[in-house]
Amino acid sequence: MISPLFFTASFFRCHFLQRMRSNPSQFATLLLGILLFSGCDKAGEKSAASAKTSTNAIVLHFTHDWFPEPEHGGYFAAKIFGIWSGLGLDVDVVPGGPNSEIEKKVALDPIGIGLIRGDAAIIAAERGLPIIAVSSYFQHDPQGIMVRDDGPVHAFADLEDRDVAMQVGNTWFLYLQKKYGLKKTRVRPVTGSVANFVKDPNWITQAYPTSEPYYALKEGVKPRVLQISDSGFDPYRVVIANKTLVEQHPEWVAKFCLGAYKGWQEYYRNPAPVHEHIQKISPTMEIEGMKFSYVKMRELHLIEGDAAKGEFMGAIDPKRWEATGQILLDLGLVKNLPKWSAVYSTNFAPSQVGATTDLPPAFWKASDVQWPKGVSGL
Repeated sequence: MISPLFFTASFFRCHFLQRMRSNPSQFATLLLGILLFSGCDKAGEKSAASAKTSTNAIVLHFTHDWFPEPEHGGYFAAKIFGIWSGLGLDVDVVPGGPNSEIEKKVALDPIGIGLIRGDAAIIAAERGLPIIAVSSYFQHDPQGIMVRDDGPVHAFADLEDRDVAMQVGNTWFLYLQKKYGLKKTRVRPVTGSVANFVKDPNWITQAYPTSEPYYALKEGVKPRVLQISDSGFDPYRVVIANKTLVEQHPEWVAKFCLGAYKGWQEYYRNPAPVHEHIQKISPTMEIEGMKFSYVKMRELHLIEGDAAKGEFMGAIDPKRWEATGQILLDLGLVKNLPKWSAVYSTNFAPSQVGATTDLPPAFWKASDVQWPKGVSGL
């Protein structure tokens, strides 16, 4: 089920937010004015209090950070396997996409939850948006830059004086520019397809190692992905919630997080039913491509992180947040760091909501991915 809020927010974004994207500080100021002068607190209290269906289930709006994909597998598992409904929740999943501005949607929705990167959560808090991170989604952001394996780019410094297809305004690119002195690197529009990468040996593009490399390999082009997290810019991907929701109904947020943790365990145990569901709602998704995504997520330990470093599913380490915050200060993206209590909460960690962090063995390995004749995987 797609929430009506999705269409309302999309209309708002298309006709207004695009004009404000070049000046996010102005947007934040205006958004705060809307929240204050529209009586948002009272409306939020009323909406949150009445967020129940006829069966008495609690309704929550959950906006993903992209279109349906295996990288959301645990959340789809929580939905289709009835884990959330068994906890009394009716979670309305809303698809994301490029420039979805999820933190702003969640700020305007008193029963809103969403997925964003940790640096965006800090910037939102510094600008006064009423959202808070309640759990980590990926322990390490999988964002990367995809290049030809046989090409001349082997490190981030090699991107100097080259074109890179990406979304404009990425914090991670500003970081790369400063750290590696990329003064002549040019940004070109990202297409959402590997077609240009396949036909042009010099094409460089933003990519997830769990997705785009599969489609390049299918076309006989072997890629390599430079992981942004290896550069020193390593924020979490996080689950955020509307602050009114967290303050007035922490038990709802706790149930959501508990269901999400269990969902990831079930997805990792057997991803096949989830992939069938994703293909039904997003027919362009390929079964073997999703199998590749699952395998790479397991290999990269995106959900659970590195146990040797004390990482685990849902973990939030204050030092990681502080490191990300310092980068934002150095880049001039925030004037002052907000209080960390306004950025994230540890009240919904697995141990706080009654969840375990153990993950089952991998259901598939790299050798299980079937490739077209004459094509071999990474």
